[in-house]
Amino acid sequence: MKKVIPGKIKTQLRLDGYYNVLNKYGTQHDSTEYYQWASGSAVSDTELADLYAGNGLFSTIIDAPADDATKNGIDLGIKDKDLQKQIDNHLQTIRYQSKFAKALRWARLFGGAAVVMLVDDGRLLQNPLNWRDVHGVEELLVYGRNEMYPLWVNGYENNPDDEDYRRGGTGIPEYYQVNSVYGNYVVHSSRCLVFHNSDIPESSTMANLYRTWGIPEYLRIREELRNASIGPGYSIRLLERLSMVTYKMKNLAGVLSTADGEDTVLQRMEMLDLARNLLNMVIIDADGEDVGVQSLSVAGVKDILDNACAMLSAVSHIPQTRLFGRSPAGENATGESDLENYKEFVGGLQNGDLRDNTRTLVELILRGMVWNREVKEIPEYTVTYKSAWSPSDDEKAAQDQAAAAAQLTRAQTAGTYVTNGIVEAEEVRRAMVRDEQFDPENILTEADIHQDWGLGGADTQQEAADSQQQNAADASGFVTDEGDCGYVAGFVVQDGKILCGRRSDGQGWCGPGGHIEPKETPGVAFRREAKEEFGIDVGNITYLGNCKGKPEEILPVQIYRVNDYAGIPVCDQEEMFTATWFTPEQILAQEVPGGLVFDPFRRSVEEYLEQLGLTLDDFDPSKHKRDEDGKFSSMGNTTSKDELGKEKSSKDLNDSQSHAKINSNAVSAKGANAFKVKGFPNKQKLNNHWQNGRTHAAEYAPDGITTKEQYEKRAVQLLESPCGNGIKGYKTKDGLICRYDSKKNDFAKGSPEKGVRTMFKPDDGEEYYRRRLEAEGIENDE
Repeated sequence: MKKVIPGKIKTQLRLDGYYNVLNKYGTQHDSTEYYQWASGSAVSDTELADLYAGNGLFSTIIDAPADDATKNGIDLGIKDKDLQKQIDNHLQTIRYQSKFAKALRWARLFGGAAVVMLVDDGRLLQNPLNWRDVHGVEELLVYGRNEMYPLWVNGYENNPDDEDYRRGGTGIPEYYQVNSVYGNYVVHSSRCLVFHNSDIPESSTMANLYRTWGIPEYLRIREELRNASIGPGYSIRLLERLSMVTYKMKNLAGVLSTADGEDTVLQRMEMLDLARNLLNMVIIDADGEDVGVQSLSVAGVKDILDNACAMLSAVSHIPQTRLFGRSPAGENATGESDLENYKEFVGGLQNGDLRDNTRTLVELILRGMVWNREVKEIPEYTVTYKSAWSPSDDEKAAQDQAAAAAQLTRAQTAGTYVTNGIVEAEEVRRAMVRDEQFDPENILTEADIHQDWGLGGADTQQEAADSQQQNAADASGFVTDEGDCGYVAGFVVQDGKILCGRRSDGQGWCGPGGHIEPKETPGVAFRREAKEEFGIDVGNITYLGNCKGKPEEILPVQIYRVNDYAGIPVCDQEEMFTATWFTPEQILAQEVPGGLVFDPFRRSVEEYLEQLGLTLDDFDPSKHKRDEDGKFSSMGNTTSKDELGKEKSSKDLNDSQSHAKINSNAVSAKGANAFKVKGFPNKQKLNNHWQNGRTHAAEYAPDGITTKEQYEKRAVQLLESPCGNGIKGYKTKDGLICRYDSKKNDFAKGSPEKGVRTMFKPDDGEEYYRRRLEAEGIENDE
């Protein structure tokens, strides 16, 4: 039991061993306990610029990431190589790559930068960018934060109702004042591509100085940059003091005490130093005089310098192999981990402001290309910056091997599908033409779901496009404007029979064909009509010639023969009913249900019979009358059988007309109309009017309508609108609604019961509307 003496301090027992009363370690007297962080002084923009111009190591830290992020350009993911090349040419014209690299440099140097876009949109720099009327991007001007000053009007911008609105944002200035040696001006923020060098917390003492921008890179690395910069200089000076000469002199203190003792000592030292340097020897007194040399150790100096360089590399995120250009240190060291970290850092720069601003620039360039009719519509694209590092031979070999293995797997899967009868070899070839890395699960199209009728060989989309261009060239010279652009028709032949359908207007049986719509080529028009009336996808076609149409039609009908197609012929039950195959004899003799064949169609069969490769085995021309032109007339056979057929025909045709009749009494010529079908009758017709061979997509891009859904919505909105406030309109004899918006130059036609028929921008505006009034027999649209 321990005895406690009153008045004595209780003995303390410490087990940690860190408390040392002699050196005060861990106590309040320990100097290491009082280290605190203090922010450095602010640096002026002039000092930053001078440091960049005069310090090579600092300029490398600023330039290297910016150059590596932009040096290999971008990939937009567009498969059309010609279109990709066009976009690249536009980007190279404005030197976007060097401009964006410069913007990244100034952002890292000054904390922020901006690229002012000189966009041809018909407005001044201080006005918001007009996205609806972009004609192109003329030039890019790069300024650092020190040359651009935010002008605050509103702290928050959010106005979705404005047609110029792109996106809202808090803390974005509305204008910038540019103060450059080349000129001063004010520019709207929508015309600026802003680059930030990271973010700065609002509570920082420098937040007000770098508001809306970022932090200059120098503020983060200045101590490490100073140590790495002065370290090699001090190591050179250290060489001067590696050896020190000592001189021993007898009675030195006594000599110095005399009047001229100091001069005597200095003269003696100068003589010894001169002799050592000239003769590499010294002469000393043997009694009490001595000269010696002491060497200093430089061990650890290299490690100190390496640590300074490593710290600078750590805070700048640039590996020493890139910053100092030296090989990785250490046995078996490759530096791969350092390079991977640097790649991630550069990738972060690419995925930040750089990618967002590049997407804005590309969008403007594409809108300008649409306006200049270089492209019909803005394609789908994704901005991806290419890596700055090329793969090694081993990496390339590994990538090629992986790609070959994936391709082999796809080929084996497709082969299994062909073997089991799920798909055909022709369909696999067609999918490979569309995309070399085809997906076996997406080989079949919607048309392939049904059994193929008349599919003649492996007809690819490219062959169809080539045929379309050839047919357009063969039938050139026809005006493509609705009302006087002509007509197309064609023959679908199978097993010696011709595909026919019964017209809804009661004029008998005929094949696919119809009116050429605005800005269509004849080949495109025929393919559209075949799809709409019979539901078939026409492939390769051959232009046969022209044939006379109906009496009131001025231009002839352009005739085609279908060489192959896909799908099962099924009539749309609107324009055509009852898809049926008839022999040429049945068509010419009009031995069809109802006893009536559409006269222009019948005449074209007779005229192009040989070119269709058909013969008349059972047809007796003597039993059928001809008209004044020598063609078989519609009254060729007058037997009692025909009389009975005509009576039956009258009933059938009346029935068919009842399907197509529109209740015109429920349609208002000038007032508002409610459409039951809010759009086109089907997706195929919408696609035909939006992008299949037409330029409607390009026409409406300046209005901000970039999708077919927006186009369809605009058509319904116009057709349902009453006349007035710039909108004119009338009702046709068939009960169709027509509206013309004179402010936006939009002409639309449709039926409240069946939906939109068309909408486009006529080239001659109100003059076209006036001609349509005359053609429809409307004397006054008031």
